[in-house]
Amino acid sequence: MAKKKNKLASLEAAKASHKSSKRKRREVQVVSCPADFPVSARKAAEKLNTPPTSDPSDNNNHNRRKLLDWNDTAHEIRSLGATAFVGQDKRSFDDEQYEFLTGRKRKKHAVPLPIVRGIKKAAAKRTARQLQEARDSGTVLPKSMTKKNKKEQSDKTAQIHGPAPSVGFMMKGVLKVKAPP
Repeated sequence: MAKKKNKLASLEAAKASHKSSKRKRREVQVVSCPADFPVSARKAAEKLNTPPTSDPSDNNNHNRRKLLDWNDTAHEIRSLGATAFVGQDKRSFDDEQYEFLTGRKRKKHAVPLPIVRGIKKAAAKRTARQLQEARDSGTVLPKSMTKKNKKEQSDKTAQIHGPAPSVGFMMKGVLKVKAPP
């Protein structure tokens, strides 16, 4: 008998807790969407169903909705054209996309200096060969391509460390100069 009372008490407790959790559920409105195919037929039906209004502000809003957003369109055109990029153009576009998404620039991996020198030397050979071929074929070239580029490294070192002394030597940051004889 005691067992039955315990079972009944536990069942009543479970019902009481169930009643507290039992609330009136919100009604869910079920919406049936029309099929997406054919898209053009659906748009034509929408146009037919809309009554014409004499209010000019409604026409302006309707026209504004139709217009293209030129910023988005230009961005889409560029990203579509970027699929044909190769080499440096492709990397620079990927870096731009990365910076746009993350807000910071992508880390550039360091290349050892001897390899960079070799790459620059090969690039200089290529440009020299291309210039020579252009001259031989009689192509008119702009002055900027035909001028010889001066090395800017010597200028940069002078800007950073100052002019190199022509007499004497540096010792512990002090220029030691011999007295003239």
